[in-house]
Amino acid sequence: MSLDHRTPRIRRGIGFIALASLLGVSALVLTQCRMVNDNVTGVDLKANATASAKSNCVRQCNEKRKACQKAEDARHKEAKKACLSDKACKKAEDALHKDNKKACDQQKQLCKKGCYNEGAGSAGR
Repeated sequence: MSLDHRTPRIRRGIGFIALASLLGVSALVLTQCRMVNDNVTGVDLKANATASAKSNCVRQCNEKRKACQKAEDARHKEAKKACLSDKACKKAEDALHKDNKKACDQQKQLCKKGCYNEGAGSAGR
């Protein structure tokens, strides 16, 4: 019968030793931590700022194209009025209008290329 009284004490003692061992091992393992880079989570705040700058640049290119198109449409309308009933004049003006609209589109494309090539060639140096 005396063995029954010791069993809870032994269990409690083994549990205490196991807990103390676990805490000791945890303390040793956690002291081995080291510093890591900021982007270890995969989130790079500098890249987000760059993406935002590119987005703003592209938006500005699109706005410039709209302004170019609007100005060309207004110019074309006035030029056609000036042609009066001259069919050759109107035909030439339509061709010029088409070329000017293409030029607006080409300017937009060049502008957008500039948005993605900012700092190209430096390789971070």
